[in-house]
Amino acid sequence: MAATPVQIDLGLCKACGICIELCPDKVFDRDKLAYPVIARPEDCSQCLICELHCPDFAIEVRRRAKKQAKAAAHPPELSRDALVAATSNTLSPDELCDHDSEG
Repeated sequence: MAATPVQIDLGLCKACGICIELCPDKVFDRDKLAYPVIARPEDCSQCLICELHCPDFAIEVRRRAKKQAKAAAHPPELSRDALVAATSNTLSPDELCDHDSEG
C-alpha cells in the first residue's frame, strides 16, 4: 500500500477545521477533539488546497512526479559541433552576422 500523500503535524494543528471544510475530495474526518483525521487518503487528488490554507502550516501534501515533466527538465545535451551543423544548414554566414552590413 502506498503512503498517504497528506501528512498532518498534530503538534502544530489547532483543529480549526479549514482543511476539512475546504477539501474537495472529502479526505478528512474529525476526531473526538475536532482534529482532522486522514480518513480517505486514496481519494486525495493532491490539489494542495488544505496545505495552502492551513493557518498553522500543519499540513504537507506530497505531489506525484510527472513523468513528462521529468523528461523535459533534462533535455539531451548537444555538442558544439551538433549545434554548428544544425545552424549552418539553415542560416547563411550573412544571416548569422548581419550587423556589418548596416553600418
